[in-house]
Amino acid sequence: MRLSESDKKMSTSIKESLSTLAALQRIDGERASIDESLSGVEASINALSEQLGTFEAQVNEGMGNLDALKKRYRQDESDLKSIESAIVKGEGKLHAVKTNKEYQSTLKEIEEFKQKASATEDQMLTVLDNIEEAEKQVAILKDDLIDMQGEIEEQQATIRKQAEEHRGKLEELNRKRDSVWGQLDAKMQKTYERARHQGNGVAVTAIVDGVCQVCRMNLPPQAYIELMRMNNVQMCPACQRLMYPQAMIDDI
Repeated sequence: MRLSESDKKMSTSIKESLSTLAALQRIDGERASIDESLSGVEASINALSEQLGTFEAQVNEGMGNLDALKKRYRQDESDLKSIESAIVKGEGKLHAVKTNKEYQSTLKEIEEFKQKASATEDQMLTVLDNIEEAEKQVAILKDDLIDMQGEIEEQQATIRKQAEEHRGKLEELNRKRDSVWGQLDAKMQKTYERARHQGNGVAVTAIVDGVCQVCRMNLPPQAYIELMRMNNVQMCPACQRLMYPQAMIDDI
């Protein structure tokens, strides 16, 4: 069946409207994607800061353990001096005792102090080994922290730079949207906004081989035939989005 001139004009008008609607949807899709990216900028930057903070806490914990070991060594060192002083005092006491019982008691006391001194010295050697190992670990952690700080600062700078680029792109898209939006009459604008609200931000869907590219449902045969005729703007019977036949819209 051949189309009349009025039908051809209507078809052309509908085709232009569908092309405009599809272009508008593409713009809104890009805007939504950029908005989503921008909404996560601060979270991404904060996550990196938290990551750095967690590692800084590990470094501080390592330094705290090292300080505790050094404090323990100083305490052992002080205890050893006290024990050695007690040994010297005991040995001097031996010359002053008057009975064999006192002599044996003092000898036993000196021996106990010597055993305690030996145990303290062994403990100090162990603590020294632990201090040496802890110092190595802290040194490694500090170097890693410096590297991590540089990497995270670089990553955060990259995120901020990309965010600025996205904001610039968003401004450009907003200007472009205003221009495309102005090509629709008030009725079509209202229809688009209603479909966009119902479709969770997606107002327009392409139809390829009779299949809605958003909800993936097959159009009923008659609905597909009417769509291909492009006599009017139609909505997908399944997802209620405005439809256009992708193959017939040249600039899609």
